[in-house]
Amino acid sequence: MVSIRVVEGSATDVHSGLAQLVVPSGARVSGAIADALVSVDADEHSRRGAWGLGGVEQLGLLDALMCLPTGVPVPVADLGEIGRWHLRGAPAGCVEWLPDGLVRRLLVPVCSVQLVLVRATSWRSALRRAAEFEPFASRVVLLERPARKLADVQWEADAAGVGLWVQQPDGQISELVPPEGFVRRFVKPGGWRFTERAYTAWISARNR
Repeated sequence: MVSIRVVEGSATDVHSGLAQLVVPSGARVSGAIADALVSVDADEHSRRGAWGLGGVEQLGLLDALMCLPTGVPVPVADLGEIGRWHLRGAPAGCVEWLPDGLVRRLLVPVCSVQLVLVRATSWRSALRRAAEFEPFASRVVLLERPARKLADVQWEADAAGVGLWVQQPDGQISELVPPEGFVRRFVKPGGWRFTERAYTAWISARNR
């Protein structure tokens, strides 16, 4: 049994490298909301700040951006009509329109979600919520009180690849099952939007 300390609160200023914070409601998908351990890239965060640009959550725009190489001019005429429409409506700082009918992508992913933390009092409902985040990050369920039939719960957590943490009566958190490591097999617009939503939540936590 390993003791765990979960650190929360407002984020500090980002310096070189990555700044990490457990962000309340930082993991959001259509079927569930949970906390997230978010790592933010300092360079992209600073660049966006210069443009007044926060999280970019429009799925169609992210899909269009993923069709462009980063920082390389591409003929606008080579893009599809729908892609051009999304890019022309993009917030400032996402793309740069160049002479001679060229466009260049500026936006890159600004953060990653290292861990999704599902807090709950019921194991069954927590496991269902954790399943919603399987395509995006490693997952941990934090039970706010020890469950009955804990051995069965541990077996289910291990089989599902979900970490299991339990808050003890004295407030300490114990890790009973470590989370399975996350392996990204595909890069899709939905995955990018997941991180952009986390970035939006990170900004909100930082400004509290």
